[in-house]
Amino acid sequence: MHRFAYLLWPCLFAACAEPTRDKPEPPDMSALVTAYASPTSNFDEAAARDVEALVEQKVSALADLDAIAGAIDRALGALAEDDAPAFAPEHQNLVLQGEGYARIERICSGHGSPAPAIDKDANGYLELTTGYSERGLDPVVFGGAVGCKEQASSAALVVDGQVNLYIGDNLTVDQLGGSPILFQLDDFALQANGSNVIDGGFDFQLCRGTTSSCVPGHFELLLGLPSGHTIVFFIDLASKAGGFRAANGVWTCDFLAGSCANASGATVTIPEYQL
Repeated sequence: MHRFAYLLWPCLFAACAEPTRDKPEPPDMSALVTAYASPTSNFDEAAARDVEALVEQKVSALADLDAIAGAIDRALGALAEDDAPAFAPEHQNLVLQGEGYARIERICSGHGSPAPAIDKDANGYLELTTGYSERGLDPVVFGGAVGCKEQASSAALVVDGQVNLYIGDNLTVDQLGGSPILFQLDDFALQANGSNVIDGGFDFQLCRGTTSSCVPGHFELLLGLPSGHTIVFFIDLASKAGGFRAANGVWTCDFLAGSCANASGATVTIPEYQL
């Protein structure tokens, strides 16, 4: 039994004789996209101290969100599976024709190892809506998680809430796996082993490819400073390597040594973050 279901509306808006369903309006993510692309604060010793507690708090939550990000990413990737229904039924490579939208539903994996039987009522689900035109997929994919249960190593996760994803302009389905994804979680609840990890909003970026300011192979977190300006923290969750993107460039850090350096060799001393 497949974990994915599709509801597709591929009718050409300009060519349909009968009225068609209006394509749903996605949420506006432009401000968050701009904030991640262009942090407004320089990185220095004061900034490193100001964000220490926020870095530690957000990285802890991100470790649990990694499994949820993977489930959402796999749901998007299902658009390109060979056995998935096509946007235009006569084309098995998902050629986008006209304008329309698709809804993707993924039944969550459930708790335990091995994974339990596929059961939407017991395990919950993710539902995403993606619009498209002949130019490609729309930039924002949106939807939510409903009682979604996923297993992350020894942590039993339960997720509920709204999920918005910025995937970039006019991607084709085969480009999804190599493009950064900016996650915006609204009115969102994440539990790990029965304890609340997130209750409210959270955002992060999954960095892939080389076509943006995003640092490939890392997760990124937007951090607000007391001044009202922002910097971006990036981290590889497996190795705990990372650093900061700021108005004064990219700083790569040795967190054990308590030091960060930019491409010119300038250094900044930082506190010992508990990552």
